[in-house]
Amino acid sequence: MIKTEVDPGDVFGRAFTELEQKNLLFATVQAVNATAFATRERWAELMPRVFDRPTALTLRAPLYRKATKQRPYAEVFLRDEAHKGTPPAKYLLAQVGGGARRMKRSEAALRAAGVLPAGMLTVPGRGAQLDAFGNVPGKQVTAILSAVRAQRDQYQNATDASRGRRRAKKKRRGGEYFALSSPRGKLKPGVYERIDTGFGSGVRSVLFFVASVTYRPRYDVFGAAQRIYNEQLPFHFTRELDKAVATSKFRGKG
Repeated sequence: MIKTEVDPGDVFGRAFTELEQKNLLFATVQAVNATAFATRERWAELMPRVFDRPTALTLRAPLYRKATKQRPYAEVFLRDEAHKGTPPAKYLLAQVGGGARRMKRSEAALRAAGVLPAGMLTVPGRGAQLDAFGNVPGKQVTAILSAVRAQRDQYQNATDASRGRRRAKKKRRGGEYFALSSPRGKLKPGVYERIDTGFGSGVRSVLFFVASVTYRPRYDVFGAAQRIYNEQLPFHFTRELDKAVATSKFRGKG
């Protein structure tokens, strides 16, 4: 979160007339709000430049809280709540400061089901049905969880013949998911789908399990806020103070 406030004396290094002093608070609040709004807009403009196909929720993540006479500072921040899914403030944290990516909601579900090993995250494979924003949709995660759970329940006492019959039935329905927590032959740890090909049956990767996903800082909200502050606050303050003085109810009173 960025807090935008100003000490007019420090910014301009000059004394103010009596009339200006009577209008300082009003002008300060107006200038701070204009600067905070510009900062919020700059953060939003950076989204599609920095991220590949950001979701609507991500694009709406930058918010600001206005200053008032009782609280003469504004706040610019990233949305920290979401009706569904993970709040942007959480999943954008690594993009702002760098470091390890937080666990996604889908990964938490996979881990809770015992599919994703502790300490590991996921990256999409060739068979992942990515949505318009490059994410694995919830319906595929649900299908994976359902398949793996059913696999465990049904395979405990199954014979090879019954397993073959179930696999054949699932192939006709569009494939069978299975998970590997450790390498098996040429297959890396992850989730795979059994499929039919023109040359027989095969498997394709859906998710790979990786030790960590680390981001470098690339969403520079602090740098953007500082530049807006330096570029626009003096302008907004001068304009608002001049407007306030010109229309002041104290004008002409001694």
